[in-house]
Amino acid sequence: MRIPLARAISIAGHPVVLLLAAALIAASARGASSNQLWFIGGATLAFGAIVLGFSWLQVRAGRWSHVDASVANERRSLNLFLGALCIAGAAATWFATNRLQMPLALALSGALIAISLLLSRWLKVSLHAMFAAFATALLWPIVPALVAGAVITAAVVWSRLALGRHVVADVVTGLTLGVAAGAAFHLSIARI
Repeated sequence: MRIPLARAISIAGHPVVLLLAAALIAASARGASSNQLWFIGGATLAFGAIVLGFSWLQVRAGRWSHVDASVANERRSLNLFLGALCIAGAAATWFATNRLQMPLALALSGALIAISLLLSRWLKVSLHAMFAAFATALLWPIVPALVAGAVITAAVVWSRLALGRHVVADVVTGLTLGVAAGAAFHLSIARI
């Protein structure tokens, strides 16, 4: 029962799912129009579809053993692809919206992935934990959502450890980086 529950939490707590939910909640709480919410939702779902398609193609071509990309060389290629996609997404959303929030969140996501790549020699940073913490931090100052995000983040961390995908140092590093990116997001927005 423990492993199936951990898998379910890991899937439900996937970075794309959590970032989509956080972006929609935060934008809605800040008075975004229905068109803006549809744009955020559509852009995030398109991002997720592109990543899933890339992962599927890697497995189909025999370059990866599983879409989870847990092996070091698989993870490196996934992170390079994700980083480039985040930066391209940041530029595209800046030109499409001329607003700072979504492009900044995407740019910070790209920076998080770049840092994960730099640290990959020493540890396998948990992207699940990192983006769960980042998504939770984006919900500041919406207290009920922030509390729910913290609970979900804790569940995601447990699932990654229970599945043996990471060790404690991997998830602690991911959590720390995610919170730091969230703080950078809010500090940047506050200065504008």
